[in-house]
Amino acid sequence: MRFVVVKALAAVALAAVAYYSFRFFAALYDIPYEYVDVAKAFIIAGAGVTVANLIGNAIISHLRPTLRERAYAVGNTIKVIGALFALIIALTTTRIGIEAALLGGAVTGLVLGLALQPVLGNLFAGLFILASRYVTVGDTVRIVSPQVPYQAALWPLYKYFSPDYVAPGYKGRVAEVGLFYTTLILDTGQELKVPNMVLLNAGVVDFTPQWSEKMTVVIRLELPLSIIDIETLEEEVRSVLHGFEVSAVDFTEQSDKDFVIIRVKIKVSMEEDWRRAKSEALKRLLKYREERLVRHFSKYLCMTRGVMCDKYLSSLSSQ
Repeated sequence: MRFVVVKALAAVALAAVAYYSFRFFAALYDIPYEYVDVAKAFIIAGAGVTVANLIGNAIISHLRPTLRERAYAVGNTIKVIGALFALIIALTTTRIGIEAALLGGAVTGLVLGLALQPVLGNLFAGLFILASRYVTVGDTVRIVSPQVPYQAALWPLYKYFSPDYVAPGYKGRVAEVGLFYTTLILDTGQELKVPNMVLLNAGVVDFTPQWSEKMTVVIRLELPLSIIDIETLEEEVRSVLHGFEVSAVDFTEQSDKDFVIIRVKIKVSMEEDWRRAKSEALKRLLKYREERLVRHFSKYLCMTRGVMCDKYLSSLSSQ
């Protein structure tokens, strides 16, 4: 921190030297005072932005061991506030005539507004995201926007019949909300930088929501009709998944004349790893299917596969 203070004081001292040097040469070469005033404003703005960046980077380095990615949100906010404060101080110190200021401001604003429209748009969008906490550092989100091209998987074809809801967009953890773009760390480990204007105009699926306490996980399982009892299936599935909060067991569709697909919905706490919960529930259901298949194997071979029906009929006659 002491080194940061030294660098900040050096930046202020360098700005003071630059200003008085310009005043000296202005007096020496009879340069109008209005130019000196404009130079002073630029010097003050540059020094203020430099000092704000130094302080913001120091805060990020100090908080990163404890807050991790959230330290960038704090440091970037300090940078933005410091830069705006420096610009306000620079503008209030100028003494340019009102006519020249209005004319120069109109022309400069028109040129800069057209040239820097994307930059300024991203800047103000970043300020709004930081102020409104539209997304926050550390959140896991999915960006759904036509401005961020995303191609959903086309194969295998059975996914077209899946009732699961799929949001077509990139999913990742928010690592930094910057002034011009936001950085996401994707599930693949790659970094995706999204312009703030695109993010602000996009739909965001938040996987770390503020209001929801649980999320619903959907599991699909295909079962041969020959090995199940339709009347008792729901009760058996709930028994197999004891310990899980099963909210629904539905017969969702008949994939073939001899098979049916059931859909099981379980609720998982937001603090729990839903992937692990889904994996454990699916393993239990697959084991249940295997046990039913072994128990009714001769019936399965005859009614589903159309083979060895004599063995199945003999088993019926012996009962």
